[in-house]
Order: sequence, then structure tokens, then C-alpha cells
Amino acid sequence: MFIITNARIVTPKKIVEGSLVIKNGKIVEITEENKKSENVIDAGGKYLLPGLVDIHGDDLERKISPRPHTNFPIDFALINLDRKTAACGITTKLHAIAYFEDELKGRHPIKSREILNILNKLKDKLLVNNYIHARCEISSDISSILQIIGDPLVKLVSVMDHTPGQGQFKNIEDYKTYHKRIYGLEDYEIEEILDKKKNHNKMTNLRRVLDRAHRFNLPVASHDDDTVEKVEFFYSLGVNISEFPVTLEAAKRAKNLGMFVSMGAPNVVRGKSSLGNLSAIEAIKHGLVDILCSDYYPECMLYAPFILERKGLMSLNEAVNLVSLNPAKAIGIDKEVGSIDIGKRADLIIVDLIDGIPVVEKTIVNGNIVYNSEVKT
Repeated sequence: MFIITNARIVTPKKIVEGSLVIKNGKIVEITEENKKSENVIDAGGKYLLPGLVDIHGDDLERKISPRPHTNFPIDFALINLDRKTAACGITTKLHAIAYFEDELKGRHPIKSREILNILNKLKDKLLVNNYIHARCEISSDISSILQIIGDPLVKLVSVMDHTPGQGQFKNIEDYKTYHKRIYGLEDYEIEEILDKKKNHNKMTNLRRVLDRAHRFNLPVASHDDDTVEKVEFFYSLGVNISEFPVTLEAAKRAKNLGMFVSMGAPNVVRGKSSLGNLSAIEAIKHGLVDILCSDYYPECMLYAPFILERKGLMSLNEAVNLVSLNPAKAIGIDKEVGSIDIGKRADLIIVDLIDGIPVVEKTIVNGNIVYNSEVKT
């Protein structure tokens, strides 16, 4: 047993100034008393938050292949990214892995299956809880994603259609510009991709993936919803998360239907979408956002709630729920993690502020300190 004392404990509904008691990896007491013990951590008045729950992080693929034609070993990338993840305060991480055809130079089913196999091999040696968010391009060969759905490490499936004319790519020029900038593709390579996409029955693929996901009771997210009609269509098929809605109207309809609306924490920190789509701040002002994920920049998950509080858009505990309790609810693990509540697993972070910017001082997973940085302020 050990105690974290003299902490500003951020629970789902309020901030408690006092102590938290951990026993056998679980939270057993939350009190306003500053308890004393031989085995104690004095938080020094700093914040104690639940460990962050990230349901969409693109950074593993980027660690493996940081530049076009440049690849590093998967185990090397995963082990080092796990350390960084702990330092960011993320204690449950869903790596968003693309189960696409071999169309994006290093982002393809063979590599994706290797990632899952290596994660299974290393899972007990990593600092935080690492899982897979399997991303399925329905205008692609879906055989690989059908094979991996059902693996215990797959906690979320998302379906998407990255073809020009809808979603984040309003026209073919947007599609070309993006794929040239991000993946270094040439015009002829982009044309080859588009020709391949024409050979797949997207509706058949969609239904097969959804049937498989529902069979294993996996949550499913739609991606880049841009119209009310698209949101309603996915909802009718049992999709429960609208991920990165492109328009305010799509986000409103998803919220009204009871879907979880998930957006990127970098969108909050930057104050705008990197692609010129819906502003997360604007969506939050309308009360439409349930979840913030790391997307392409994991450090933003901790910073975003403090920004929302400073802007007066939410209390800190409400904003922290966007990066902890709500994503845990969306993927069905909120009975175990996602908030500071008695009986839950002690996945926690002690957070200091440096010039107003939150930084992680300690990360605790299952009652064990896995990251410790005594920051001088």
C-alpha cells in the first residue's frame, strides 16, 4: 500500500484537495485529509489526474516510417514510443494502425499484421497498456482486417473511405496535395491507387467488417463524417463513435443520436484543424465533443484540457473527462480505468505546470510508478 498526499485530485465531478490511497494496484480511498505513512508520495500541491486514455494515436506508424522510403524495426520503434507515451501521461494507448492495401509506401496489411504480432510478444514488457485501433479502408482489400478482428489486443475498429469527393478530401486536387505532402507520392502513383479503389465494392466490404466487429462486441467508429446523411447511415449500422467529423452539422447529428463524438487534441491546442476542417474549439462551444485523442501529436492530450479550462469553456474536471473517462466509456473499459474512483485500477499521473504548460512528473500504471521526472520549477 502507498499514499499520494497533498494532491489536487481531479475526479470526474470535482477537484479534491487531499490524499489517495492505493492497495494492490487499486484505488481504495480518496480523502480530503493529508494522510501520513512510511510509503508516501508528497505531490506538493500538484494535480493528480487519471491516466489518459488515447483511442486514436498515429505515432507508431510514424515512428516506424518517419519519412518516405525510410523504415525502422517495429520492436525498436514500439519500445521507445512506449516510454514517450508514459512521459505524455497516456496509460492506455490504442495505436491507430492502417489495414489498407499496399498503397501508401510502408502503410499496408503485411506491416500492420507484423505490428500486431510484435505487440502481442512485447505487451507484458511495456510500461503502459498498448492496444490496437484497426483502421479499415473500405475501398481496399479487407481480408487482413477480417483476420485480426477478434485478437484481444484489438479494442476498436474504424471504417473509412478515403476517395476524392467526400470526407476530408472534397475533390481530387485535395487528395493529390495531401498524398504528395504526407507520403511523397507521384501523380502516376496516385492514379494507380485511385484505379485500384474502383475495383472494390465498398458497401459489401463495409458490411463484412461491421458484421465481424459486432460478432466480437467491438466498438466501431466512422471517420471524417461530412454530412448528416452519412452519420445517420453509419448509426443505422451500429457504429457508436463519430471520429473527426468534418462539419458542425455532422457532429450535431452524431451527438443527437447518442454517438460519441471524437476529435483531435492537437486541433484544440492549435485552435484549428490542420486540414481546414471543423474546429474542435467551435464544436466544444456547441457542446458536441465527448472525446479528445492524440491523433498525430500525443503531447496535446494533456495540454488540451488546461486550455479548455483557461478559455472558460469547461471546468478542469469536465475537460479531463474528454481525455480519460469518456474515451474509456466509448471502448467499454470504464469499469477498470478512465477516472479516479474507488475500486478502479490505479492508472494515475501527477502533473506540474511550467509557465502554465502541464507536464507529467510521475506516471503510475496499475499502482506501479513507470515514469518519474522531478521537474524543477
